[in-house]
Amino acid sequence: MSSGEGERRAGVPPEPPDPSGGPAATVESARRHSGRGTVPPEPPYRALDRTRPYQGKLVSVRVDHLASPSGETTTREVVEARGAVAGLAVDEQGRVLLVEQWRNAPGGRLVEIAAGQYDVDGEAVEAALRRELAEELGVGGGTATWLASVHTTPGWSDEVVDLFLVEGVRPLSPRERGKVAKGVWEEAELRVLRLGLEEAMALAATPPGDAKTLLALALYGLKHAGVWTSDQAGRPAPDAPARRAAARPG
Repeated sequence: MSSGEGERRAGVPPEPPDPSGGPAATVESARRHSGRGTVPPEPPYRALDRTRPYQGKLVSVRVDHLASPSGETTTREVVEARGAVAGLAVDEQGRVLLVEQWRNAPGGRLVEIAAGQYDVDGEAVEAALRRELAEELGVGGGTATWLASVHTTPGWSDEVVDLFLVEGVRPLSPRERGKVAKGVWEEAELRVLRLGLEEAMALAATPPGDAKTLLALALYGLKHAGVWTSDQAGRPAPDAPARRAAARPG
């Protein structure tokens, strides 16, 4: 009997070998299966046809009529969205800057990081980020680090939000403020909060919280603790929103 067998508890079968080759291989395998490798995966069904019964300024509704290999058919309703950029701003004193504002869809005030849709044609990702920080928080400068790009509701929408951490922001000068668009509607009564990380997380987690804000705060906490760092190779290209729109099925 080998030493390895002697160390096993009686009656407990050995664990099967990991076919993935370890954690690194597991991550790479997940990327291939999710379409993040070099070859996009094929869907497990085929599209019979697609229609767009509603096309608005910011979103469109697409109806996919699908067929399985066995001949069964179904439909899926998809909200096509322009996507958005969001920034977790940290000032020169290390305080987290959040906004409290009215949100029409849930019908209440939410605590969030600064964010906005890609609603200016041709605007680059970081330019949109800087515009939102100026409009909602009244800050500029700082170093922008990409945290993640996430599907917000993949069950029924293709929306992607690009999350950034912007450290060392400073208040805009009066001259800079004069160039910033005035807040209207939801942003008209926006309130800026300056909090420590733990206090910000506790406030943002008041249910139901805002997903992008909770994710950004959690990733910042991991980064701040020195246990995680984002791979900047995945940083979205300046024209990422246009590329995503062009990749949609016809």
